[in-house]
Amino acid sequence: MNRTMISLLGFTALYLVGCSSTYHVPESSKVVISKEKLPTYNPRNFLKKRKSHSIPNEDELIIKAIWLEEQHNYKESNRLYAELYEKTGKEEYLLKELSTAYYAGIISKNIPKLKEYIKKHPNNLQAKRLLLSFTLQQKEFNQAKAISEELIQQSKQAFDYELSANPYIFTGDYQKAVLLLEKAYQSTANEDILLKIVAIEINYLHQIDRAIERLEQHRKEKGCSEKICLQLISIYVQQNRIDRLIPIYKSLAITTKKEIYIEKLIESYIYLKDLDGAIDFLENEYHNDTLLYSLYIENKEYNKAYKLAQKLLIATKDPKWYAESAIALYESLSNNSDKDALKQVVKEFEKALNAGVRNPVYLNYYGYTLIDKDIDIKKGVKIIKEALTQEPENTYFLDSLAWGEYKLGECKKAYKTMKKVVEIEGLKEKEIIEHWNVIKNQCKATDK
Repeated sequence: MNRTMISLLGFTALYLVGCSSTYHVPESSKVVISKEKLPTYNPRNFLKKRKSHSIPNEDELIIKAIWLEEQHNYKESNRLYAELYEKTGKEEYLLKELSTAYYAGIISKNIPKLKEYIKKHPNNLQAKRLLLSFTLQQKEFNQAKAISEELIQQSKQAFDYELSANPYIFTGDYQKAVLLLEKAYQSTANEDILLKIVAIEINYLHQIDRAIERLEQHRKEKGCSEKICLQLISIYVQQNRIDRLIPIYKSLAITTKKEIYIEKLIESYIYLKDLDGAIDFLENEYHNDTLLYSLYIENKEYNKAYKLAQKLLIATKDPKWYAESAIALYESLSNNSDKDALKQVVKEFEKALNAGVRNPVYLNYYGYTLIDKDIDIKKGVKIIKEALTQEPENTYFLDSLAWGEYKLGECKKAYKTMKKVVEIEGLKEKEIIEHWNVIKNQCKATDK
């Protein structure tokens, strides 16, 4: 038997009977047979009834067995129910012994007794469910199918349709299994049943479009729980249908409030190059200002980014937002040589540094601004060197340093530093090309 198939089933939990009473015929109520009927009287027409009686410690054993069962200690509970049935012959203990044996993975010696019990009580659904489960456990699939047919003739409960589908799954009759599971789903809209149907259709019937149709219909009518949404996501990712992920991740983000789904939604928007859609979602449907700030920067909406950075500074008291405000403000300038605006940029960066912010990216950005705008070249070089102590091979930082060295008139140093950048990065980026051409031509440096 395929282990994948077995794990798919995950046997449905059984509804098993609790304690029930046994009716005892009083001694005074003996059947009297008249002389005329004696010739045709045949005692073999009557089932032998096992003697049942109470035992002195019965109540104590019952309480202990029930407690063990509630603790999911089915093996020990089964031992006590077996003892109770053996000593009293009461049928309620027979069924409890069998049910705990099933849960404990024990092959009960009382299975033949269960079959006798069903003959005596053909309308007892719990007993038939139990026998069906044992036949499945013992791989007696033809017998299991026969019991399934009896069960669904007597019961229209979703549970019985689901249980009755199992022997058909085991024997590869997937169409029949789906028909039974559909009946179970139709009356309950149970997600686990739906997912079982979908698993069969995808893995065994190869009806992926039909499976998607079922899931989407459920999502439309019942909403999209995490389980259903994740199943749809799994299918759409395999099919690379990223556009289908947007509404699903959006639903999950709103209903679960989990950051992972917001991030995945934004990733999907970015993959589809729809930054406006991502921004609209974060502006109107789900507020995550940190992520929104990043999208504003990515989408070059620097004025919005600057205002949001100021808001986040007040809300979080995190001094890194001084640095982010400086970056957003600088990028927003239509004339980045505006001295008053540059003073504000420097002021914001200084606040960040004075508050202990030493992120190398911020240091590089500030240092390069001081160098490129001729605000304070020596200070800019010093700040860039601090960034390089943290990331000595960072080519962006080295490019900034080379530009500072060039502006200080240290041509040999600038040439050597810039040459290293070009050797690593090549001449692909506009800024590197510009700096390399200026340094190479103006300094007239050599490799020696």
